[in-house]
Order: sequence, then C-alpha cells, then structure tokens
Amino acid sequence: MTIDSSRVRLRLGLTANEISDTDVEVFISEAAASLSIEVNATLDPADCSEAEANAIANLAAIYCYLKVTGISSTGWNVNLGQLSFSGPSEKVAQLAFLKKQVRAHACS
Repeated sequence: MTIDSSRVRLRLGLTANEISDTDVEVFISEAAASLSIEVNATLDPADCSEAEANAIANLAAIYCYLKVTGISSTGWNVNLGQLSFSGPSEKVAQLAFLKKQVRAHACS
C-alpha cells in the first residue's frame, strides 16, 4: 500500500488549498520515520501494510492539522505516550482521536 497526500487530508477533511501536497508528503515521511523508531523497524510509506499505512497517515494528519490550525503540540515523546496538545477543545478532540488510532496501529 502507498500513502498519498489525499489519503492524509481526507482524515480531517482538508483540501489541497489548505495544505499542499509538498507539505503533506514531508509530514508522511516524518511520520514514517517517527513510527519506525517506535516499532523498531523501517516503515516505508510507499510500500507498507494497511495497519502501517493507517498509523502513518493518522500521524501525518496530526502534523497537517497542527500546521493548518496553528495549534501547538507540547511534550513530544517518540513513544507517543507524552504527546499532548493545547488549543480549543473541539479541535484538540480530533487530534486525541487520531493519536489513539496511531497508537493502536503502531503498537499492534
């Protein structure tokens, strides 16, 4: 399975006008690298399982959402255990859901 920009944007209903393919592709690469450390294996966003693709896309969507909304993340820890967000509760709730999904797919 390959992860593309539209798959990541779809998670939050973002458009290409809100965040470019270039930015999303950078976030996909960063998410794959972070999750590779988490699972102690190399994850390739161009060739991965469905579960890996979901984890990468969800984490990339979090990065995109932070960029688009200006919400800041604090306390980043590679194991995702200490990732927290500040901002309006309705926006943070979406991020909390994606974080839960990332953990479920990365740790399975």
